[in-house]
Amino acid sequence: MSLTNNMLRWNWFSISLGAVVWALLTLMSLLGWVAWSALDLIVLLALLVITPLALPLAWEALTWQRLTVIVQPVATLISGISFLLPTGPLAAVTATVWLLFTGFIAVQAALRLRQARRASLIHIYPAVALIYLPIGGIWLVFARLGLQPLGFSSDIVLLTAVHFHYITLAALVMTGMIGQAGLVAEPALPWKLFSIAAIGLVVEPPMVAAGYTLAQFTRNQYLESAASVLLALSLILITLLSLRVVIPTTISSVARGLLIVSNSAIFFTMLVVGAYAVGNATGAWTITIPQMIIIHGWINALVFSLCGLLGWRLRVGQKEG
Repeated sequence: MSLTNNMLRWNWFSISLGAVVWALLTLMSLLGWVAWSALDLIVLLALLVITPLALPLAWEALTWQRLTVIVQPVATLISGISFLLPTGPLAAVTATVWLLFTGFIAVQAALRLRQARRASLIHIYPAVALIYLPIGGIWLVFARLGLQPLGFSSDIVLLTAVHFHYITLAALVMTGMIGQAGLVAEPALPWKLFSIAAIGLVVEPPMVAAGYTLAQFTRNQYLESAASVLLALSLILITLLSLRVVIPTTISSVARGLLIVSNSAIFFTMLVVGAYAVGNATGAWTITIPQMIIIHGWINALVFSLCGLLGWRLRVGQKEG
C-alpha cells in the first residue's frame, strides 16, 4: 500500500463508519423496522466495508488512487440509498452509481495492466479482481430494478452480485497478497501449484456465467458443476499455501488470528461448494437457496472475506509501520 497517511486515515474512517452503519441497519432489520433480506444485508456489507477494505491491498492496480479513496464513500452512500427505496427504476438509478464507481476502478486496473506489460502474476490478480467487480455492479442494478435476466430468481440475481464482491474480489486480492508474502518469505514456494490455483480463480467467473446460462437454457449442469469444483480446489490449495507461508510470518497476533479464522472458514465453505457441484451434476441431492445464503453468503462474507481482508490490512500496516 502506497497511500499517504491522510488517505489511509480517510479510508479507515470510511470503513469504520460503514461498519457502524451496517451494524445499525442489521439491528433495524432484526427488529423488523425494515424489510431487508439476508442477501440485501450481505450486499450492503460489501458496499460499506468489504470493498474499502480491499482497495488499498490492490493499490498497485489503481491509477488514480487519491480520487478513488475520496469518491468511494460518496458512491457507497448514494448506492446504499437504493435499498431504502422500493424496487424499481429510482432504486436502480441510485444503484447505478455503484456500477459507475466499480467501472471507474476497472478502467484504472485495465490501464495499469496495459502499462505494466511485464508485471508479475502476483500483481496481476488484484487487477483482475477489480476488472471483474463491475459485473457485480451490473447484477446489483438488475436486483434493484427487479429485473430477472434469463429467468433467474431474484435470489440468484443477488447471489451473483454477492459472488463478484466476495469470492471474486476478496479472494483474488488476498491471493495476490499471499503470492507476494510467499515470494519474500519462501522463494522455494511451489509456484507452479500456486499459479495453477490462482489462474483457476481467474477463469472461474466466466465459467460460472457460462455454466449458469447453459443450465438455464438446456438444464445441463455439467459446466456449472465443473466451475464450482475448480473454485473449490483452487481456494483450498491457495489456503493451504497461506497456512504454510503467511501465518508463520505474521507478527501481529490479532492479524494472525483473523487470517487463521478466514483460512479455516474457506475449507468448510469450499467443501460445501464441492458437495453442491457433485449433487448438481448427479442429481443425488440439492443444496437449497437458504442454505447457500448461509454458507455462500454469510460465512464467506463475515468470516472469509471480512476477517481475511482485515487480517491482511493489519499485517501490511504493521509491516509498513
